[in-house]
Amino acid sequence: MSLKGKGPVHHLNRSRKAKMIEAFLEDELGGDIDGYRMLDIGCGNGQISNFFSQRNDVSGVDVEDKRTEESTDYDYQLINDETLPFADHTFDIIISHHVIEHVTDQIAHLSEMNRTLKPQGLAYLGCPNKGSPFMAGHVGNDSVLTRQKAEELFAMTGFKWQETYTKFLSQPRRYHCELSIGQFIPEVAIKLLRPWYPSHCYILRRS
Repeated sequence: MSLKGKGPVHHLNRSRKAKMIEAFLEDELGGDIDGYRMLDIGCGNGQISNFFSQRNDVSGVDVEDKRTEESTDYDYQLINDETLPFADHTFDIIISHHVIEHVTDQIAHLSEMNRTLKPQGLAYLGCPNKGSPFMAGHVGNDSVLTRQKAEELFAMTGFKWQETYTKFLSQPRRYHCELSIGQFIPEVAIKLLRPWYPSHCYILRRS
């Protein structure tokens, strides 16, 4: 795994992103995210891993140690590439938040997620949208995905998917979106703007 282009956007505070991911996962699981075996790939400063580790058994991996959180309630490992140091079917939940646009081999990244996910588990994947004029921080990175390419890769690596960014925009309070105007716009109208969304967000399940 190596960073491409001009590098990732480093969010100094990712607590809002963690709450957004939690809400997406709660929708799918029908309850609190509590007591699950979780993996945070590309965990960065550790805030998302730490957030979920309060009620779950969490592992975080990255190619560089950039943790800033004082709490170390989760297992942390440095890795060298897309290969994950875990057995098949280890995790109930896997998080890949703005990672796939920085890895060398995107198919390997998704395949490793599929391999280590339990048969009935689920994954959250977020990444910038190459087709958006509002995408920030990734100029010059040819690995940023269009929606079509992202979904092609999901199919190739054995995933079925559900797009969730529309819910993020249309229900800002539920999904901790700072832009509140979406609550006044019909969801069907918001979907028409999907080619210009700044990010893709997906829930993935094994096919």
